[in-house]
Amino acid sequence: MEMLGAGGKASGRVWIEDHPTEGWAPGRVDSVGASGNYIVVDDQGSKFEVPQEKARPVDPNCLKGVEDLLSLGDFNEGALLHNVRQRYFDDLIYTGIGSAVLTACGLAKQWGWACDPTVNPFQNLPGLYSEAKQKFYRDRSAAAGGSGDESDLPPHLFSVAAAAYTTMLSDARNQSIIISGESGAGKTEATKRILTYFANLQRSGSAVHEKMSIEEQVLRSNPILEAFGNAKTIRNDNSSRFGKFIDIEFDSSGKLQSARISNYLLEKSRIVKQQPDERGYHAFYQLCAGAKRSLPDIGSMLGLRPAYDHAYTSVCTDIPGVDDAGMFEEAVECMDGLGFSTEEKNSVFQLVAAVVHLGDMQFEEGDDGSRICDAALTAKMCELLQVSKEDFTNTFQYRTMEDPFSKKMINMPQDPASSSNTRHAMAKHLYSRLFDWLVWRINQSTAGKGGGPKKDATKKIGILDIYGFEVFEWNSFEQLCINFANEKLQQHFNSHMFTLEQRLYAEEGISWSHIQWQDNQEIIDNLEKRPLGVFCILDSECLMPSSTDQTCLSKIYNTFKNSKVVYKPSRFASTNFAVQHYAGEVVYDVIPGARKNTDKLHADIITLLKSSSMAMCCTLFSDPRFTPDMQGQPGRGGPSPTKRAPEPNQRAKQNVTVSMMFRQQLDQLVEDLNRTNPRYIRCIKPNGHKQAHEMDSLDVQRQLRCAGMLESIRIRRAGYSVRRPFKEFFNRFRILCPHISTGRSLDPDYKELSRKILMEVEAKFEAQKQPLEAKSWQVGRSKVFLKEELQGRLEKTIGEAVKVFVLRIQRRWRGFRARRRYRAMKAATLQVQAILRTLRDRTLYLAELQKSKASVTLQASLRMLAQRSGFVKRRRQAVRIQNFGSKGI
Repeated sequence: MEMLGAGGKASGRVWIEDHPTEGWAPGRVDSVGASGNYIVVDDQGSKFEVPQEKARPVDPNCLKGVEDLLSLGDFNEGALLHNVRQRYFDDLIYTGIGSAVLTACGLAKQWGWACDPTVNPFQNLPGLYSEAKQKFYRDRSAAAGGSGDESDLPPHLFSVAAAAYTTMLSDARNQSIIISGESGAGKTEATKRILTYFANLQRSGSAVHEKMSIEEQVLRSNPILEAFGNAKTIRNDNSSRFGKFIDIEFDSSGKLQSARISNYLLEKSRIVKQQPDERGYHAFYQLCAGAKRSLPDIGSMLGLRPAYDHAYTSVCTDIPGVDDAGMFEEAVECMDGLGFSTEEKNSVFQLVAAVVHLGDMQFEEGDDGSRICDAALTAKMCELLQVSKEDFTNTFQYRTMEDPFSKKMINMPQDPASSSNTRHAMAKHLYSRLFDWLVWRINQSTAGKGGGPKKDATKKIGILDIYGFEVFEWNSFEQLCINFANEKLQQHFNSHMFTLEQRLYAEEGISWSHIQWQDNQEIIDNLEKRPLGVFCILDSECLMPSSTDQTCLSKIYNTFKNSKVVYKPSRFASTNFAVQHYAGEVVYDVIPGARKNTDKLHADIITLLKSSSMAMCCTLFSDPRFTPDMQGQPGRGGPSPTKRAPEPNQRAKQNVTVSMMFRQQLDQLVEDLNRTNPRYIRCIKPNGHKQAHEMDSLDVQRQLRCAGMLESIRIRRAGYSVRRPFKEFFNRFRILCPHISTGRSLDPDYKELSRKILMEVEAKFEAQKQPLEAKSWQVGRSKVFLKEELQGRLEKTIGEAVKVFVLRIQRRWRGFRARRRYRAMKAATLQVQAILRTLRDRTLYLAELQKSKASVTLQASLRMLAQRSGFVKRRRQAVRIQNFGSKGI
């Protein structure tokens, strides 16, 4: 490849790989160095050496930024990164991958997936999510529903939502939208925008029977979930600290009918402890700021002070630009909109206030066990929880245990440290079960007229918004679970995008060049595979009474001493272990791991809270829907509708850990996703400072690699994106070759008929001097496989063929209408002509009559004048003669 012209002058641009700040950067070839390498200058004027054999030319289109990544002529990682970067700085935060994102009903429904990388702009972009923008995508998607041509539709969250919705209606198959990315990349915001799009599809203009529409109820659930389930982290001011899967059901007409939220693994440790510059859940700070204004009935009774004056909320109290009091007022209004009763609201906020006050409790040594230092705080806690003072103090002073010899229950005094642990355990379980109750209560409101999603419903779209990959300075058991969930989702992406693709080609006998991708199966096996995965070790160790944190860590070290996935982070490490995740290395502290994995709540606390005279508090610790050790699907808003849970007495005998329940939920989630037609939205975080128009290209490059974006684009371009069964293909494209038919055969060979259509179409394209690319199609054992370019041309040709028939019908209709109009006009014209001829003849007759009369009159006048003239003349002569005669006489 010669990049220099005559005289050694620069004549082209190449990619600079491993650029120190940009990752990949376009550069201008300036000269050739002494070593034979190109001397390339980047846009900042810095010079780099690029070996000639590794020099890749820059596609000029990439420098401007393109909507469709597959439209780049010479595609590589540099083009991907630079294109995303260029569009980001132009405030174009969405980028499509071929027609998969842009086509709602044609290509996307056959490919079975779509992927749309999006970059968090960290600013409000005017009009990006307006009602007009929603209407634009809704109308364009509906207009292109039958032709499969939406190639001119710009990439957007709404284009993905429109594709899922239209495909659901046309194919009668459940859809899913999987939104993934690191914490702070914008997943929660993307979920809200897509949910808003679905809610506004056929939204009625007014409420029915004074009840809020189901669409409005679905939208109003967001502020409540964000208040109670989101928190400020170092990376994100509104980070979701739980995973959620929103299952939206539509009726036969496509109108939103109901919605159900499943929640996963609320981060309990955040309730009682946060890292510097982080907050607990928004609800704590909102309640402290807005209780007295928004809750006049009980605001004063809650006894809350400013957030900085409570132990659980004192680390970081404010978020710049956020009004906690205003957000709390909005959350209360949404509760009203969802039909929360006054008693329910008051109970919710009393329990939240109780959790905040629990952090302020201090203990000291007493004569018989520890005692609470502040009597006034004890009274306030009893008032909020509606329990007796004696039972409350005894719970922290003593611990009831069974005497191993007498088998009788005895009270063992607790020291202040044990009482403090009891306080933390009560706060975490009280809040987490309250959160489960809120999810359940929201589901009751959004269940619709039918009481919730039906088991046999086929029109559903699921939206998955789950924790992003997390790496903090201090990573605990929660981060291990969160990152494991991301590993499973990445595996699902890999499986659907690569393994299934290649397996299908092999089964169909299609020629396919296999490509390599980053497989994370080994990571998952090291974490969960029995009997020696990390989670299995944690489970076994935490269930053994004699186990300690150090024995657990030693077992992990010994089990994975030769592993490259799980290993000792350093020679002198003694409290942590490292995991090489698909997104990078993470070091986990094992010290609190076993304790958090067990997460048992002592029976004394359960007994105390079950004795509460507050109905909600009692329900949270007695109803199987909100007790993790008693429900079929813990943490998902209630028991599973498809599995019958064991009896309570059987469950009590089971040793179930948090990781066991969480992995069960993940397996069920992946199983649910496998039954849908998935679409992916990859959210990218441009920088760690949450600043607009600033991009850390090296970190973005890492995120793109870990998200599998490069491999997904390559396989989309190289593979056969479209697959149609023979009969479906024949029925769809037979219009292109009308002479190819099944005849009178009762069992036609659709495979051969499809092959004939493709061969004839290919010949037509060649005759038009528009030949197809090599191997644009192949015929498998059960399907026709088409490349994207051929599919687009076929759909366009169908549109042209349909247009011919439409024009023919229009022409005949216009002819019929013109002939009918002609006959009517002819009859009317003849009648008008007859009338006009009559009028003309009458006019002519009257004119002739008048002329005749005038002629007679004129003739008479002329004759009279002639006679009178003669008479006058003769009279004059006579008078002259008479005069002459008189003179003579």
